[in-house]
Amino acid sequence: MQIRHRIPTIFNLSMVDVLCCALGCVILLWLLNLRRASEETVTAGKTWEQLKATQTLLDETTTQRDRLQRDLETDRGKLVVLNQDLARLRAEQVNAQARLSKLTRDQRTLAKEKADVSQQVLSLEDRLSEKETLAKAAARRIENLEEQMRDVEKEVKELQALADQVPRLRADVQSYRSKLTTSEANAQALERAAKTGTKDLADAYRRLTDLEGQKKRLADQANRALAAVENRFAGITLTGRRVLFLVDMSGSMELVDDRTPDATKWVGVRETLAKIMRSLSDLEKFQVLIFANRVSYLLGSDGLWLDHDPKNSVDRVVRALAAIRPQGSTNMYDAFETAFRFRAAGLDTIYVLSDGLPNSGPGLTAEQQTLKETDRSEILAKHIRGLLRRDWNRPLPDRARVRINTIGFFYESPDVGAFLWALARENEGSFVGMSKP
Repeated sequence: MQIRHRIPTIFNLSMVDVLCCALGCVILLWLLNLRRASEETVTAGKTWEQLKATQTLLDETTTQRDRLQRDLETDRGKLVVLNQDLARLRAEQVNAQARLSKLTRDQRTLAKEKADVSQQVLSLEDRLSEKETLAKAAARRIENLEEQMRDVEKEVKELQALADQVPRLRADVQSYRSKLTTSEANAQALERAAKTGTKDLADAYRRLTDLEGQKKRLADQANRALAAVENRFAGITLTGRRVLFLVDMSGSMELVDDRTPDATKWVGVRETLAKIMRSLSDLEKFQVLIFANRVSYLLGSDGLWLDHDPKNSVDRVVRALAAIRPQGSTNMYDAFETAFRFRAAGLDTIYVLSDGLPNSGPGLTAEQQTLKETDRSEILAKHIRGLLRRDWNRPLPDRARVRINTIGFFYESPDVGAFLWALARENEGSFVGMSKP
């Protein structure tokens, strides 16, 4: 069998199919490569941009590195200087600590010296305050003594005038007694004549009656003349018909000073009041007000006069005072305010028995309440004297001013004596100080 060979053809339909498939594959690969190239281009662009940013950052980092390198070199130089300064400062620290220890010791010494000096300053301030208080008291005492000197000179003149009148008054008394003797002789003669019937009996009896009346009048005149000379209490002329007695019963009335009691002081106050009452020959109405923190009526009958009975009034007052014990502060404001309610009822004289300055009652502001007692007392004393002058005892057209006599149981206190003396002088009265026996 003969082998036949087919003549190969270069181009046929299968070849076309192959070529078409190959072309499709090439186109597909081209498209894929194109897409990949686009993506790689975008990626390369981004990479390029990142590269540029990285390069920029690298440049900046390099610049910053160079700058930091320079700063590092500079800081290294500074570090060397700082180390040198540190060494120097450490040496100075050691010296400073040594100086600090020395200063601490000096400070402790100075603190101790400061405390000592502060104590000395406080002591000197206290002494200065005391000296200033004493200086003020001395100035007030000098002023009051000058006024007292003037009043004493005036009183000496009055006493001299009264002493000049004594011989005349005694002569008058002697004359009155002679007249009484003559009148008694005449009366006896008339009585004898009346008994014997030698004269007209009716005329004798009339003359006898007249002589009896004349005898009584002469006796009264003689008694008044003697009372004008003898009726005085330690320099105070004892007068008054309607009289108020203001008796201080604060706690100090049983004390010589702030810490020393005196059992005889309150007894002396009672005896003095009794002596004054017994010496008031014209006394008709009276009241006794006792005052400390507040004021009260010793014998009751608040706001009313008591009738004076020479037989038992003094004993009642003494017994009532003996039954109470002094205590509390000294509120003179309420005492005088209550006393002058009697002015419309005929009050003519007040006798004040006290041993202290006012230290409580109206007359102080809120700030003044915190002052020392001596300063508060000075303010209250001026307040009471002002009220007496402007209000309580001011001149009135229908009645005379009330005479205020003061008896001070002040036991050598110049301030109390000056206040009570001024109180009496400004209100037409007299003052006497009952100092410690």
